[in-house]
Amino acid sequence: MEFLESIEYRDPLFGIIILIFCIGLISLFAYYWNYIISKRQHQNLLKFMKNFDYIGFDKEIKEFLALNPNPTSSLIFMAKTYQKCADYEKAIRLYNTLLSSIKNPVDKIPILEDLGDVYYKAGFPLRSKEIYLEILYHYPRSPKILKSLIKIYEELALYQDALNALDCLEEIEGKTKMHHLYLQTKIIVSNQNSTEIKPEKLEKLIEEEPKLLRLVLSFFKDFYPSYFWRFIQNKSKEEIFQILDILWNLENNELPNVAFQNPILNDIFQAKGYYPLQKGTKVSFELESLCLLRKYRSYQGDLQFNYSCNSCKAISPLSFEICPHCGELLSAKILVFIKEKYDEESYSFL
Repeated sequence: MEFLESIEYRDPLFGIIILIFCIGLISLFAYYWNYIISKRQHQNLLKFMKNFDYIGFDKEIKEFLALNPNPTSSLIFMAKTYQKCADYEKAIRLYNTLLSSIKNPVDKIPILEDLGDVYYKAGFPLRSKEIYLEILYHYPRSPKILKSLIKIYEELALYQDALNALDCLEEIEGKTKMHHLYLQTKIIVSNQNSTEIKPEKLEKLIEEEPKLLRLVLSFFKDFYPSYFWRFIQNKSKEEIFQILDILWNLENNELPNVAFQNPILNDIFQAKGYYPLQKGTKVSFELESLCLLRKYRSYQGDLQFNYSCNSCKAISPLSFEICPHCGELLSAKILVFIKEKYDEESYSFL
């Protein structure tokens, strides 16, 4: 005490002692705070996992855990093997086993990611969504999980939630403008009963992103047919051929009663057989060939459509907005083929 009384308050040694004491106190507080947060995360993860039906341990897994002191890597390899073989039940069982045996909550996150992926592939997107939301609650800056969550939201038609998640992804990675415009379009076209839907809004979205043309025109055709025909009159051959399959599959009574100002539309419906044939060269080889078949009537021709991804070049018989193979957005390209048309009315199902 006499030593402390002899130190004046302006003594540098006294300031250093106070500084060291404060640093030690803050370090001790930070250590206990991190300990409490880590313990709370662990409890939350355990509580979250109880929401799922736990399948339990197999006899073989019990024996494996008893014999192997560090079975994590082996069980993960086994789970991924089952996942690749589409044996999702066993993969889920193994991932649940790992989650029950691992104590550190940080080590549980990669396994939760794999478990969410298995549930998604097994056809349980809602369970995947819950798992991904739980991961993001603890680790919000994860681009991989955000992308997986956006994909699930889109499949569930929760486009506003997908847009909110995309805003978070924009802050992390950027370059999400096209996807942002796509989700804005999906929100408008999916909200069909809203009084706020205006074709002018969708037309502005097309001006910002021309790849949205097919999506918007499909919506116009179903809900704003008069606007659809007015809008398409001034489009180029490339733009019209983006929806050639939609135009080709229209019935004769769906066409407007007025004449088309765009000669490309006249060529399409002449080849289809809705309009009388007129002299002159058509805009494409396929339409020219079908018109010649109509003229000479040796065979009846028709068009067949496939859809190719501009990114991975995969081909699908069904149209898509997001490639089912590589996940690329708005990458579909129409492939047109001529085929012989058969008289389907003469077929018998007996």
